[in-house]
Amino acid sequence: MDAPVSPVRLSDLEPGQPARFYDHAPSLDGEARDLLRALGLTASAVIRVRRRGDPCIVQIRATRIGVSASVAGQILVLPQAGV
Repeated sequence: MDAPVSPVRLSDLEPGQPARFYDHAPSLDGEARDLLRALGLTASAVIRVRRRGDPCIVQIRATRIGVSASVAGQILVLPQAGV
């Protein structure tokens, strides 16, 4: 049986490591959360960091977007194996 995976900040994810969205920090305002969802940052999406830093470049499906380092540090993801 696999051990449970703990959430990590998107900004701490290793480049190329697949993950699934876990939670937006409550400190993000509703408009920011809605924008992230509209960009595809949903629980069903596989997310990969392509470049850490500011901006943090993430890939969701076939789209790459830049997220500020401060926002990436507030997004929690669950690392995935073999996705």
